[in-house]
Amino acid sequence: MSAGAALAPHTHASEIVIGTQVDLSGPLSGLGTAVRNGLVMAFDETNAAGGVNGRRLRLIAADNGYDTAKAVAATKTLLKRDRIFAMLCPVGTPQVAATMPMVLNSGVLHLFPFTSADDTYVPSQPLEFAIDLPEAEQISIGLRAILDMRGYLRVGVLYRSDDFGRAALKGAADEVARRGQQLAATASFAPGAENFGRAIATLRNAGVELVVIGAVSPEALAALQQTTARGWYPISLCGSACYVPELPTLGGRTVSGLYAVATTPIPYPDDSDPALRDWVKHYERRFGTVASAEALRAYLDARFFADALKRAGANPSERRVAHMLEAMSPWRDREFGGIPIAFTSEDHVGFHTGLLAQVRNGRWAAMTGPLPTQVNARAH
Repeated sequence: MSAGAALAPHTHASEIVIGTQVDLSGPLSGLGTAVRNGLVMAFDETNAAGGVNGRRLRLIAADNGYDTAKAVAATKTLLKRDRIFAMLCPVGTPQVAATMPMVLNSGVLHLFPFTSADDTYVPSQPLEFAIDLPEAEQISIGLRAILDMRGYLRVGVLYRSDDFGRAALKGAADEVARRGQQLAATASFAPGAENFGRAIATLRNAGVELVVIGAVSPEALAALQQTTARGWYPISLCGSACYVPELPTLGGRTVSGLYAVATTPIPYPDDSDPALRDWVKHYERRFGTVASAEALRAYLDARFFADALKRAGANPSERRVAHMLEAMSPWRDREFGGIPIAFTSEDHVGFHTGLLAQVRNGRWAAMTGPLPTQVNARAH
């Protein structure tokens, strides 16, 4: 940037400040901490290589405790005091839904939230970009793959009574309707519930053979434990919220055979890809914890953002970066590959596919490559 050139709004002379609000202390603290760690790792590498066009990237990660009021307060501080350039990878469906309008109304980029509810994606807005496949589409394409493999099954849905859970319900209902069928039964539960006995009985008494679980990982684990304790062993399918490395470890035989839809493979220390093996070792040395798909996804998201920021030039604006995110598509990480991220001026959701994984031998194993899906599933 030339001496005396006017800075674009939300930029600083020597650094670009990036904010995020994630759960570091509540029920999704494992996910939130992994996301923060992935961002930290990517930004540290970028800064060690000289930053972006002469500026360092500084991350401010606020704890929302999976509480909407805390998320709103944290976002106000990030916008007004810290003058962030972008909100990157925020965590939590209710928290993102409450704070995304604040970010966009401030003229700040809202990028790659870790939520899969449709109301955080639609309608598409110029400064809002999402990567992960919405929950309804995750469930729809995962259920389609299983039914294509297994044939007709009576499908039921166990879902939390919020937007996230209802999105899973919608995905399952849409897929069985596409096949000219109806759901055999549905049962809801309050977020954070610990007793699923009545819901399990409802599904079992309806003769359900495949249960779609619209829940976060701890809820899904408790439901599966109570299901097997009752001597019932239906096929089970979750979205990406269950696709965490600790679930097979904590669940043991209880979760063996569980399916999930994901977009980023879980990074294991013995992965066949040497670049990924090295990344896992670096991550675990740095943070003293097991690497996860969420940590890797956040790391890759941060690298994608830094690439767009670099291409936006020495004095980037939010709209210039937004344009670069569209112009760079499809984008794949130069070292780690993965499903290409593709945006257009009309579509700001980067993924329209995922892979089907299953718990086998105490870990998640990818069962398919990218699954077919319909890209016109949402209106933008």
